[in-house]
Amino acid sequence: MRPGCSPLLAWFLRALIRNNPAAMEKTFVHRLRFITFFCLIVTLFLLSGCPRKSTKKLEVWTISLQPLFTSYMNEVIHDWEKTHPGIQVDWVDLPLNAIQQKLIAAFASDSPPSVVNLNTEMAFQLTEAGALLNMDQFVRPEVRALYFPGLWNAVNYQGSSYAIPWYVTTEVLIYNADIFSKAGLDPNNPPTTWDELVEDSKEIKDKTGLYGWFPAIKFIQDLEEQGIPVVDSERRTALFDQPEAVKRLAMYVDLFRNGTIPRETLSLSKAYQQAVDLYQAGRLAVLQTGPQFLNRVRDSAPSVYSVTRVAPLPLGKGKVIGAATMNLVVPRNAPLIPEAIDFATFLTNDKNQLKFSQVVLVFPSTRKASSDPFFKTQGADPLIGEARKIGASELRIAKDLTLGLKNSKARNEAIRDALENALMGRKSPYQALHDAALLWDKLLK
Repeated sequence: MRPGCSPLLAWFLRALIRNNPAAMEKTFVHRLRFITFFCLIVTLFLLSGCPRKSTKKLEVWTISLQPLFTSYMNEVIHDWEKTHPGIQVDWVDLPLNAIQQKLIAAFASDSPPSVVNLNTEMAFQLTEAGALLNMDQFVRPEVRALYFPGLWNAVNYQGSSYAIPWYVTTEVLIYNADIFSKAGLDPNNPPTTWDELVEDSKEIKDKTGLYGWFPAIKFIQDLEEQGIPVVDSERRTALFDQPEAVKRLAMYVDLFRNGTIPRETLSLSKAYQQAVDLYQAGRLAVLQTGPQFLNRVRDSAPSVYSVTRVAPLPLGKGKVIGAATMNLVVPRNAPLIPEAIDFATFLTNDKNQLKFSQVVLVFPSTRKASSDPFFKTQGADPLIGEARKIGASELRIAKDLTLGLKNSKARNEAIRDALENALMGRKSPYQALHDAALLWDKLLK
């Protein structure tokens, strides 16, 4: 029986009994008539539109959070639902390799979720297709100001932001102190500039036969960190065939040909994983990676972890550090848009981001949360505590360096071909970049 119907039916029953004493006679016939009549009246009440409590569903998709973060997400959802009666959050967690196809299918059937967790590259693709809400229009200025500008603008397309930044990872230098000592280098003074890192790598290779550095070359991001322009202000013309960019590529070519960096560097898509394996085997001195990688070394290679230290990533002339940002977006045709915006800003507020960072070694995208004393304490593991401290301090200069230009797949292929041609000696660094720039110009028109 619906809640709104109960008092009315009770009143009717009392009236029926008062006005029809015969209905209460104990004969079988009268009882049967009474029950039949009562059931008929109940049916009429149910069909006549008794008050109903309807529950609206807010569908939220995330990437690979279960089962490790199930308790955290359920707690956040419960807290939000308490202040939004009548709305139920339907949380769906998907693996990274499945969410894009599932989302495309949802758009095609005109039934997208209300809130979606995406990395920056995928968010840009949907933004370019006109599928996402402009967050600068839907999120109040005082709320936008809570986030670091370099992260709020992670998905900045044609001057507007189309995503709310969630959790972030930055990069640090993780290095093997034993290898530094064997090469005659002071492990208490790790490289603080890129030039020092290159020189230390040469020294380590010469003295120990081991590799000092195994760069997973992200050339466009590398140029941005070095303060070298990639495209013009109109974002229609490539600029990376200029002398400073050519010099940067020539540096990698020299290190590759001299054997200072491994031949596997050429396998650009696999280079990072190969560098990880090499470091965990104790055969690589320096790894450029996120602080969360320390957990993996500790569990997989405890002997290497015991001699591992951590240092800030050297700054280039751009005075910026690349940040990998996980974002929350809202489709333009999503149901419950005001509630979707409210949930996204609730999940990414200072309190909830801080709690998330206390569960896993990632960093918040909000200013206040990142200044919490938690990021300055060593905790149970001093090495992880130091990495956490360094990573949090980098947020003030962190920026998601994904360009957000159209035809990203073809552009990435052009850069990959340029790197391979230069490293293999098929083209000079200038010619490789010049040819790639010409292709970019066509793709950006």
